[in-house]
Amino acid sequence: MGLVEFRSFEGSLHPCSNAILSANKYIRKMKGGSQSILVRVNDGRHYVVKLTDNPIGPNLLANEHMGSLVAKAVGLPVAEASGIMISDSFIDGHPDLWFELPTGVRRPNKGMHFGSLFVGQTSGADRPTEYISPSRVGAITNREAFLGMYLLDVWANHQDNRQAIFRRNSTNELEVCFIDHGHMFGGPEWNFQGDQGNPGSALHLELAVYTDLWHDEQVAFWISRFQTIIPDVLTSIAAPMASEWYSGDLNELLSELTDRLLHLPELVHADIEKTWHPSQQKSPDESLRLSDFGIHDLRTPDTRSAFRRGRATA
Repeated sequence: MGLVEFRSFEGSLHPCSNAILSANKYIRKMKGGSQSILVRVNDGRHYVVKLTDNPIGPNLLANEHMGSLVAKAVGLPVAEASGIMISDSFIDGHPDLWFELPTGVRRPNKGMHFGSLFVGQTSGADRPTEYISPSRVGAITNREAFLGMYLLDVWANHQDNRQAIFRRNSTNELEVCFIDHGHMFGGPEWNFQGDQGNPGSALHLELAVYTDLWHDEQVAFWISRFQTIIPDVLTSIAAPMASEWYSGDLNELLSELTDRLLHLPELVHADIEKTWHPSQQKSPDESLRLSDFGIHDLRTPDTRSAFRRGRATA
């Protein structure tokens, strides 16, 4: 099995220069609890920016940074990540970007914030969508990436549903790009206690994307790839990370993630065993079967569980 093909999103984009990227035009506030913002920066492109002192948690930016770079290193399709400088004058000139809290409005701090390149156009027909219907799942050209991303999320103890966007390519097919990694690594609090409390919580809400993806040899491929690549990647991306992007014990986090990597087959097996249940018992060949790496045939439930329906509307 080769790497997931993901060329068309970034093929026409020039690489960032060594100059500091800074916001020069405010577009709008994005949905979500972190109250991220969409801005244009001085390289002419648009980024979704999450601010250092956001309401979600102290390690949100570190999670976004590490999640993006680790996923990219192992060959999964993710949006390009960059540090984005936001100045006092930009913040003061755009009060709409200030945080809205139950206690009132709070001004963000200036400094280097986390930016995720906006994939596609910000408006119009080429604007990407987060929604995918079961009838359109077959049109996703790189759908196999959902398996790799699921396995990575199990390793990272992702505490929220897997977010993704879909964009039409030049042949009117869809390509997936994974976004929003802030609840990886035990969530914004880096909490790994009771990490099996919500098995399957990091799955995408549209479970049809996983239909027929599970093959033991591909699961083994991804796990082997993670165990080979991730240790060096973690060290290289954590050391230079801005201190403003986290407040937890980084060494303790890296130790926990290293241990989880060594035990990833068991973690995947445990997550699968608690998450996927056949709606009715059929013949042994048709029923849900577990192998050394988890289920053999990942089928899509006819309906979402009450738990997932609740999360979808949260």
